[in-house]
Order: sequence, then C-alpha cells, then structure tokens
Amino acid sequence: MAPSAEEFRSRIMTIMADRQAAASASPYDWKVCVGAVSAAQGEFEKIAVAGTAHEYATAVIACLERLRDTYYDPDGEYTSGRSDIGTVVEKIREALKSVSQ
Repeated sequence: MAPSAEEFRSRIMTIMADRQAAASASPYDWKVCVGAVSAAQGEFEKIAVAGTAHEYATAVIACLERLRDTYYDPDGEYTSGRSDIGTVVEKIREALKSVSQ
C-alpha cells in the first residue's frame, strides 16, 4: 500500500536529517553545505502536505529543483551548495521510486 502524503513527509524529514548530518561532517566547506541543506529544509517546510504521496513528493522535488537552480553561496572554496541540494532531490526521488514500485 502506498504511503500517504503525511507518511512520505516523514521520509523526507529523515532524508533532510541525514543530509544535514552528512553536511556537518563534510571536510570541505561544511558551512556552505550545512547552509544549503538548511535552505532546502526551509523551502520544504513551506510546502503544504496535500494530495497523494506522489503528488506531494512531486511538489517538493519541483520546489527544491528551483532552489538548486538558483542557489549560490559565494563563501565556498570547493562548492556553492547546489550539489548538496541536488543530493537531497535525488534522495527524495529514490524514496519516491521505492514506494511507487
């Protein structure tokens, strides 16, 4: 049985927590990485939990892709933070595929 939008939101929250921990442990530009994941979390929290899990996940992914495409932290020596947001998006896509099968 497919999860509800609320249940899928819990999965995304776990992904965000995992990525935040990974960003904090980054040996390069950890502040930039943490900031990028925090920005993704902020945008994610603005999205209303509605519809099916697939509809909700699609809305979250679209929002985070827009953020990724415009995000730039000039403080990074090795990263702008975009790749961290991209990783969050990919993890959400993977989670969505696992529930869609």
